[in-house]
Amino acid sequence: MKIGMINGILSAAFIGILLSLTKICIVNLPVVFFSMVLFGGTHFIFLVVLLIRHKGGLIWAAGRRYPELYLVGLLASALNLMQNWGLKLSSPANVAILLRGDLFFSLIIGYVIWKQKLCRLEWAGMGAMLVGVSLVLQISWSRVNFGSMGDFLILGGALLLAVNAEIIKHRLGEVEGILVAYYNSGMCFAVFLCGTAWTGAFRALPEVNRETWLLVLTSIFLQVVQYLAYYRSIKGLPTWLVRVVHLFTPVVAIVTSSWWLHETISFVQIGGMLLVGSGIALICRVHAQKSLAGLLT
Repeated sequence: MKIGMINGILSAAFIGILLSLTKICIVNLPVVFFSMVLFGGTHFIFLVVLLIRHKGGLIWAAGRRYPELYLVGLLASALNLMQNWGLKLSSPANVAILLRGDLFFSLIIGYVIWKQKLCRLEWAGMGAMLVGVSLVLQISWSRVNFGSMGDFLILGGALLLAVNAEIIKHRLGEVEGILVAYYNSGMCFAVFLCGTAWTGAFRALPEVNRETWLLVLTSIFLQVVQYLAYYRSIKGLPTWLVRVVHLFTPVVAIVTSSWWLHETISFVQIGGMLLVGSGIALICRVHAQKSLAGLLT
């Protein structure tokens, strides 16, 4: 459980850093082109590592034995497309709220299918984290007005993220994480490659400076590590707990954005960060006690 939690926190932190890097890179690059390079580079690294480890044959064997690998890749491609499209059609306040819908869907799936129940302290910790996230993101509830197509796309992406996590945990538990990441990144690369060709975003290639390419390469490296940490956390923790830990992502994104983009952090946001940290600590403690009690019984 401890290793799974550490991997979950690392995954959440890497996503937060990636969000800030993406924000910088898409100033000079089309989003679809950046996504294609990101997932293409990630996919290539996984391929090289598998070949060096003499596991190239496992790629095809795993694909034949576990067709869910293709499903996971398709769902990942779809949720990335839905979230990117939704970001253009929805308001920032709505996006900040609806992106947390993956936790809601994970809780529903866990309760309906796996009969997972949370105690009061876990609900309290989760509530503290959600309040903390709303403070960190400075959500203006007066500006929230649901109902646009972008809102449904973001919410649909959150649902697919929760479903994907369940498939990886319960159907691909025996598959090595790097193989899941290989198929996942490969499917995303193929989709964004088609999108880049369709939109003519390849024309952006000659205009990219060296600094941007350095940030893109850094993003690829972080994406590789994030994939591996995420899949290890899914195998070691309940999916709802993985989604709870990823509420830490906005905190890291705000901190790194303030550092690199010189954005200010208010005292309210600092208070929100403390709430998120307290919520994670409370949930980790309660879950560890429940795991220990389960082992003793």
